[in-house]
Amino acid sequence: MLFEKGLLLEGLHMFRKATSYGFTPPISAYNELLDALQRGNEMKLAWCFLGAMIQGADLDSFSWSLVAHILYKCGKFEKVVRLIDNGIYNSEIYHLLVDFYSKIGDFEAVFHRLNEMEDKKLDANFCTYNSLLDGACKYDNRDVIERIMRMMIGKQLLSRRLVSRNDSIIQKLCGLERTHAAEMMFNKACGNNIRLHDDTYGALLKAMSQVGRIDEATNMYRMMLKRGIKLKESWYGAFLNILCKEGGSDDGYGLLVNIMKQGHNPCPSQLSKYLTSLCRRNSWSKVEQLFDLMLKKGLLPDPMPCCLLMEYYCFNMEMDKVVALHDTMEKVKGSLDVTSYNMILQGLWRERKAEEAIQVFDYMIGLNSFDSESFTVMICELCRFKEFIKP
Repeated sequence: MLFEKGLLLEGLHMFRKATSYGFTPPISAYNELLDALQRGNEMKLAWCFLGAMIQGADLDSFSWSLVAHILYKCGKFEKVVRLIDNGIYNSEIYHLLVDFYSKIGDFEAVFHRLNEMEDKKLDANFCTYNSLLDGACKYDNRDVIERIMRMMIGKQLLSRRLVSRNDSIIQKLCGLERTHAAEMMFNKACGNNIRLHDDTYGALLKAMSQVGRIDEATNMYRMMLKRGIKLKESWYGAFLNILCKEGGSDDGYGLLVNIMKQGHNPCPSQLSKYLTSLCRRNSWSKVEQLFDLMLKKGLLPDPMPCCLLMEYYCFNMEMDKVVALHDTMEKVKGSLDVTSYNMILQGLWRERKAEEAIQVFDYMIGLNSFDSESFTVMICELCRFKEFIKP
């Protein structure tokens, strides 16, 4: 289906075309597209489509679950509560309430809603209980942790003896991004000298990174190195990206560089944003080291950090560095904005580097990245240079 491929605009276009010909899609088709929109966080499109959906179809239970998810993601939690108060409810909508109250540590409200579910013969699933368990672990509420684990054992969602299922449970929690609960289970297993699979360590590293727990992810990474756990490439991505996003410390920078030297690379766009932040903090030695590492790996930074570094070199009259960096950028088909190119041309001519200036200008022409100032600089400087070299 188009929706499964993320081609949301094409899906909307098909719906408009179908309805314009008088065809009424089944509610399942409406739900599928609405679900794709909310999963893709296309909230404005989801609201527009929902308006058309209400006019063209009768909403079913799954439809109302999707409406609740959209309200929840848009921060309209009180309207999710209002749905239940108006008699529109199912297990999924109650799960959102449990998730919200668990995140803010309101466990009295959580158990009240769980009791409501029981009264209404609605089943709370593994995800619902783990939202509560994750919240209890986050706030280190031992009473709630013990209570919820007893409930999960009673409903056979957890085994009384976790030894044989430690890895699968921790990995499942990581997949749900319930990192506080997963960390609690992990620490419990380690405290009992239970050997966990390498994949469990990797799942925790990845999940902690994905939810932004950089300190905990860094500690997990170091523990893995200390215990000789061989990391897989798939585990590195999220960790490297969070180091780029939030690892502004010397420690985070050192980790990032060391991991890249081992042959692992973060997302180029995230790395470029990190480079830009280093430039704005005037951490130029770090910028140079990271640029050199990226370009040696054939990774092309976005134009912004490249322009900032070139401007820094020009301002400090380090034109040999400008030439070296531009030569390397040419090899990986990199480019700058016109303002930066003109600054480079002026700097090169100021240093009487005519050959290098002509080479940069030729590259600018090939990229179609020039303006009238570029030609003015070249014409004036070539004329001066001609006069300068006259015998």
